[in-house]
Amino acid sequence: MSKFKTAAPTGTAENPMVVLKRLLRYLKPYRLRLAVVFLCIIFSALASTISATFLKTLINDYIAPLLLESHADYSGLLSMILKMAVIFAGGAICTLLYIRLMVPVSQGVLKKIRDDMFTHMQKLPVRYFDQNATGDIMSLYTNDTDTLRQAVSQSLPQMFSAVITVVAVFIAMITTSIPLTVLVLLCVAGMLLV
Repeated sequence: MSKFKTAAPTGTAENPMVVLKRLLRYLKPYRLRLAVVFLCIIFSALASTISATFLKTLINDYIAPLLLESHADYSGLLSMILKMAVIFAGGAICTLLYIRLMVPVSQGVLKKIRDDMFTHMQKLPVRYFDQNATGDIMSLYTNDTDTLRQAVSQSLPQMFSAVITVVAVFIAMITTSIPLTVLVLLCVAGMLLV
């Protein structure tokens, strides 16, 4: 049985889980690279989330005590700021790295999909090309595959990053103040229900 449909594109998708499994098969050769990408995404999301807890520590443990001293020693404050600068720089480097690593993955997947489509189309009967507009067929090779490339290179990493960020922010909120976390959750629930 062929893995491509031979009917004309009608705008309706087949089973999304089947499409996702097929797309994941195209990503299989890039498993190691994708593992590095996901590690970079995790570090990048955590580095951006640390800023909330960093400000609390910076103000409570370093800046507030310095205001009470007549001859302040700024070495601890400078040390803490440098540590955070290193963490933020690491997060920025990880973001750049995962974006750079996803380019060959998305281009490789795009090429393999187009090669498979071309091989499949060579096996189709001539009546398929008589019954379907040339523009619709070309749209499969250009627009539809480019949409898949954008999904692989941008949407999947951003979705994973958003999940990691939400979890990290939630943990940071709980460690900062449980009553305020409950209040925020109640407000979010109220907005979703209205």
